Amino acid sequence: MAVAVLAVGCGEDTSNVVVGGSELLPSGAEPSGVLPSGVEPSDEPAGAGGLANCEDLPELRSQLEGKLGARQNPDPIIDGVLLTYGMEHPDTFAGHWIDRDSGGVLMMGFTDDPEPHRAAILARRPTPDDYPAVDPPPPITDDRPLGERDDVVIDVVQVRFSQPEMEALLDETWQSIPREEWTEFGLDATSYDILRQRMSLHLVNPPEGALAEIAERVPDSSAVCVDIFRTPQPPEGPLAVIPDLDVEDPVVSCPGTPPVRYSQMIAPPSIDDVDHPAVDVLRAELDTPGGEPLPRGRWVVISIDDDSATFAALAEYSFGVAGVERRGERWIFAGHGGGRPCQPTIPLPPGLAPVEVLLDPDSMPEPGDTSVDVLVSELGCASGREMGDALRGPQVIETDDAVVVAFAVVPVAGSATCPGNPWTAVTVELSEPLGERWIYDGLFFPPKPLVATADR
Repeated sequence: MAVAVLAVGCGEDTSNVVVGGSELLPSGAEPSGVLPSGVEPSDEPAGAGGLANCEDLPELRSQLEGKLGARQNPDPIIDGVLLTYGMEHPDTFAGHWIDRDSGGVLMMGFTDDPEPHRAAILARRPTPDDYPAVDPPPPITDDRPLGERDDVVIDVVQVRFSQPEMEALLDETWQSIPREEWTEFGLDATSYDILRQRMSLHLVNPPEGALAEIAERVPDSSAVCVDIFRTPQPPEGPLAVIPDLDVEDPVVSCPGTPPVRYSQMIAPPSIDDVDHPAVDVLRAELDTPGGEPLPRGRWVVISIDDDSATFAALAEYSFGVAGVERRGERWIFAGHGGGRPCQPTIPLPPGLAPVEVLLDPDSMPEPGDTSVDVLVSELGCASGREMGDALRGPQVIETDDAVVVAFAVVPVAGSATCPGNPWTAVTVELSEPLGERWIYDGLFFPPKPLVATADR
């Protein structure tokens, strides 16, 4: 793991030390100058009710360049030194985190002057008495002071709230808006955003006047910002999502990918054939050891646009994805995932989510039937609810050779638990006896034959 070290001149050899600072930057912006630590912007944008919108506030970023890969974590020995030092200053320590957007700089926040902390941290040596960042702690093989090492970049910054003050702010906010009243405000979750130095309130479809009342209730509205999410309304009228069966190249997607043409999904170019900065970022991650392993397979390009790129790892029994995003002039590895091989699906319009459809094993169809019994279950987290009126469909298209059906659901607004969703029995009416026709789920492309048990 390689990182270089931030320090200030303190009469010692600084040949392996980098001196730098941090600033508050709007998301995606490039450094243009250093703001004094802890300074709050004077022209903060205010949303409805006088509360700032979180996305409009600047973020605390380091101006240093780290050396950690996007999936790498710091040496646990170094992490233990930083944690121990923070625990020794409980009244001013605000936390430590990794600035991934700056290449993996280790950030330490304090409410008082950061310079004495910076000098003290760089002078610290690892010891067996340090708080263990992992259990059991690895043996110390390098006990040099952090300021003499070239495998870590550390930035020490001044922030507004210490950890005790953050916890007090959370408690006061929860007391001002009790949990039983969250629903009437559209309040879905709360968190502390250390990069913006704000208590973040996540609101889903807040009613009129809710923000103004929240601003009056919270103990300090200048320490709060809001993330507001408006769920799209589902299309009106009967469900109409099955593409024209005569179209050979519809728009499709796989888990973790944006919508693209079917031809592009089944015959994507190799990363070896594409010259782009996002490909360079992916290659660097593929060559970087440590961290959670990336999916294995043949890496291809699914899509690249102005601000994001999606790649897939194709293998016989798996489908992996990785994303790269542009932040200002820099492309950043954004994450990865994987699962079973993908059968492309038809993207649903805003306001609708997919479901799983099975034949009812207790009522299997016969050639003379003029209806088909199916079971439908929500795929997304829905707190175990019955779908009821949220279920849309079926849409039914009949041909001489097939019966193609589709269902969708209006998803739960906001967060939900995932205890497992119940099945809903639905009878699909046909215009004529089924005969020898197969029954298909039309939200897959090509349409997928329905089965009586989940085919994994």
